[in-house]
Amino acid sequence: MPNLPELLHAAVSDLGGTQRPGQTQMAQAVLDAVDKEEHLLVQAGTGTGKSLGYLVPAILHAQRSGKPAIVATATLALQGQIIDRDLPRLATALAPILGRRPTYALVKGRRNYVCLHKLEGGFPDEDEGLFDVGEADASAGRLGKEVVRLREWAQETESGDRDELVPGVSERAWRQVSVAAEECLGSRCPLAGECFVERSRAAAKDVDIVVTNHSFLAIDA
Repeated sequence: MPNLPELLHAAVSDLGGTQRPGQTQMAQAVLDAVDKEEHLLVQAGTGTGKSLGYLVPAILHAQRSGKPAIVATATLALQGQIIDRDLPRLATALAPILGRRPTYALVKGRRNYVCLHKLEGGFPDEDEGLFDVGEADASAGRLGKEVVRLREWAQETESGDRDELVPGVSERAWRQVSVAAEECLGSRCPLAGECFVERSRAAAKDVDIVVTNHSFLAIDA
């Protein structure tokens, strides 16, 4: 098993960067804290390379322990950056030295996924009686088109993740095909075996890095 300096050097070199003392110090501090099950607070300026400073030791810990490491962010923007840019490039860089490509998954709250049971009519229409008569035709027409598009997309998507729908739809339309955690029937749902949320969480059990957000992590805890 390669050590942390070897992995960090491989990552930085492959990405065309230069290793920085602050990044090296941060990565070692993160690994030490995780190994000792201690808390760690790091403040590092722009240009330190903070993403590699915590992702590389997280991958190393996951490889050593055989358990996923959890990375939680405060913003969706950072979550997207880690999943779409940082981890794919890092996985490619570390694959040769680790002997396999590190794996990762994104876990979000239920509202971010299509609910198949709701698509089947398992929940009442949230917008019933919402519009004034004068607004009803125009609003329902726009909403209807978006919902039809969502239904068609739901037949094709592998993940059911709202972020994969481009262009997106209005919040009102999305509410017609999604449910919050408190509304979900859980194991009592007749479509639980096909549920996009449950499938994403099951897949996340077998990866090295699970990326989520602070709110979801707190709720789950």
